[in-house]
Amino acid sequence: MAFQISRGVIPTAKKVVIYGPEGIGKSTLAAQLPNAVFVDVESGTNELTVGRLPHPKRWEDIINEIKWAASHPDELDTLVIDTVDAAEVLAIKYVCAQKGLKDIEAPGYGKGYVYLAEEFNRFLRLLDS
Repeated sequence: MAFQISRGVIPTAKKVVIYGPEGIGKSTLAAQLPNAVFVDVESGTNELTVGRLPHPKRWEDIINEIKWAASHPDELDTLVIDTVDAAEVLAIKYVCAQKGLKDIEAPGYGKGYVYLAEEFNRFLRLLDS
């Protein structure tokens, strides 16, 4: 059996989480990343001179903006989701609508959160693109 050796850096997308209290400068820090464009879920970049996609009002908007960014690599080098906890609120609404739930805890102990975790895993895989 023959194998081919590869050498050197293999460029891949990096997922980085910047965690901290509100107002500490997480968005300001992210704005310094190379050619950053924001999916500004929380409208936290209003005072920053940054590139931003249209304000997402639904989970589907966030997904579509990520897909757009993946298909337009010449437009940005860094995609910033600001903030993921605000995106989670939209994801919960989406999951509840898709599953016909009145709230995320309606299906019983932990089941709604399993649905949410499945949706977030799809989100993370999409970010790999």
